[in-house]
Amino acid sequence: MKNITIIGATGALGSSITKELIKKGVQVKVVARDIEKAQSLLSEKVEIVYGDVANKDSLREALADTETIYLNLNTTSWNENATFYPEREGIINVVDVSKELGVKHIMQIVGIDSSNPEFATTGMIYKTNLIRKPAMDHLKKSGLNYTYFHCSVFLDSFPTFIQGEEFAIIGHHQYPVFFTNTIDLSENIFHAIDNEKAYNQSFTIQGTEGISFPEAAERFLNAYNPNIKVTEYPMDVIQHLGLPSKEDEDFMEHLLTYVEQLKEEQVSESTWEVLGKPQLSIEDFVKTL
Repeated sequence: MKNITIIGATGALGSSITKELIKKGVQVKVVARDIEKAQSLLSEKVEIVYGDVANKDSLREALADTETIYLNLNTTSWNENATFYPEREGIINVVDVSKELGVKHIMQIVGIDSSNPEFATTGMIYKTNLIRKPAMDHLKKSGLNYTYFHCSVFLDSFPTFIQGEEFAIIGHHQYPVFFTNTIDLSENIFHAIDNEKAYNQSFTIQGTEGISFPEAAERFLNAYNPNIKVTEYPMDVIQHLGLPSKEDEDFMEHLLTYVEQLKEEQVSESTWEVLGKPQLSIEDFVKTL
């Protein structure tokens, strides 16, 4: 039986991936700060243990007897002066403790922007990579086997764009995106466990079809709820969304401006040879919701 320890299993993507791996018969251990939240979200088949990436002692106990780790952490800021980020200092702590304990393999989800900067048509840099990069470099230099999944945009996020009878898109999105989803990614993760061909590799994770964001939204809604309509708004609408802070507004504008100018090409064929080809169309994915 395949085994994996997951850190970041209570987020939207992480919980979906965890559930899919359980369906595939993987024995899963989840490291979480909030045990009750993890228990409420995840199957009884999951072993849940306390651990905080800010605390090495808790990690030593949580990661005992672990061979393979999957990290599903996310940064939503680019303040380089912050003293702690789960995706920077937190992952560095995980790597250091994993090396002490003899962990065999660490896998992590990251964005496609960090593997293919040439997709940025304006040469724009996605600033959260400045936060993420030190930990990625630390893992690569650690001597531990690593696998990075550089993912395109997830279809899983689409329901969050729906407010009432409207699917709101901010910005002008014309370029192709090879949308992925957590079900196909879970299949890739499954095939990477105990697979030496996946060691010390960076894989791009994309769907098979490149289409624009508005076109993808239309297809999603036709299968999900045809009564909902796609509406496109200019970028300055962000100032009127009532976000909690100016920092949140700035981050959203930076993220959407980056995505707006991102022009993907299909570069995942080598991933498919090792970890399997994606199976779900947009319509197929909607059926799983």
